[in-house]
Amino acid sequence: MKKLIFILVVLMLMAPMTAVMARNAGHWGYGSGRDRAGDNYLALKFGAYMPDDEADYLDNGYYLGGALGHNVNRNFALEFGLDYTYADFDDYFDDSYVTTLGIPVTAKIVLPLSEQLDVYAGAGLGLYFTNYEFDVDGYSYDDHDTSPGVHALMGADIRMSPNAALNVEVKYTDINEDFDEDYYDDLELGGTTASIGLKFMF
Repeated sequence: MKKLIFILVVLMLMAPMTAVMARNAGHWGYGSGRDRAGDNYLALKFGAYMPDDEADYLDNGYYLGGALGHNVNRNFALEFGLDYTYADFDDYFDDSYVTTLGIPVTAKIVLPLSEQLDVYAGAGLGLYFTNYEFDVDGYSYDDHDTSPGVHALMGADIRMSPNAALNVEVKYTDINEDFDEDYYDDLELGGTTASIGLKFMF
């Protein structure tokens, strides 16, 4: 239910952005007095990872991410990303954790609110490589998995210069795989990340 609500909110935000994009068709650049940067960008992000784990086996963890994108026009961008998440299992599992390396592809609609502030929303697909490490009562076990997934996100870029911006973003990822072992319930692999970072335009 949480992921459906989040995706619906993103879609609702994308609707007015699409209307603005249509009104601004043919306009590119940063407006009066705003220097134009390049059409490409590199973003580096870090933040918190909150697993979508209804069984509550996983603690909150951390997130590291990067993205290489291209601004097709002032209101639409495409990007390729690299996401890494880490989360420990709860105290019942000694030295046990899950890591996921994701390669998402995202389409973004961008709404410029001022010369210094852009907000955006987007969605896309990805491929996710998950590694499990377990240590329970002296018994060690590891496993690997590769799964497809979908994601939705929203965020903002706050200009610090024509070629650099502070980025804040919230992303929900739904990975199409549940890891299931006989000794506990399904462990859902998706979750929410909240991050802050820097974006460089070139």
